Amino acid sequence: MKILVGLGNPGSEYRHTRHNAGFMVVDAFAKSIAVAFRKSSPHLVTAHGAIGTDENPEKLILAKPQSYMNRSGLAVSGLLRETGAAPSDLLVIHDDLDLDLGSLRIKTQGGDGGHRGVQSIIAFLQTDQFYRLRVGIGRPPVRQAAETYVLSAFLPEEKPIVQEVIERAVKALDCFLKEGPETAMNRFNQ
Repeated sequence: MKILVGLGNPGSEYRHTRHNAGFMVVDAFAKSIAVAFRKSSPHLVTAHGAIGTDENPEKLILAKPQSYMNRSGLAVSGLLRETGAAPSDLLVIHDDLDLDLGSLRIKTQGGDGGHRGVQSIIAFLQTDQFYRLRVGIGRPPVRQAAETYVLSAFLPEEKPIVQEVIERAVKALDCFLKEGPETAMNRFNQ
């Protein structure tokens, strides 16, 4: 079993914000494999699919926590408990201030890098031993607080870069699932 979790905030007011890059990527991936999200609990929407061959299929779950960024761990830990999946079966897709806009980085483990959603997941799972796909959103302009910046919409001139990085992220996820993390890191980490 593999679980891909996109991080973001629920609600239309957050839909196109930088902090919702994880939701944007997992939505695009769901579309690419023709699965739809449905509410599965008060804290989670999920879409179900499979990877592998017809003879040897492996269950795939895409998820978007609905508990707001700072409480993402509540939904993710519940999903792992419910499915019996291990943290090593999990890949979390999230925005990253420390990467330039349009950059991608697949990471195998480590700290939260100041990201509150990842921090919450580590706290609830009591481990950092899960994969991440970090989507670069760049640093805020001088004198703009990071909290304000991540909740702001992408600028019109940034939208083509965002669309391109989402498309690359979908390819990176496909590679991760079909060819493994090492191949995906070698091919997509910049």
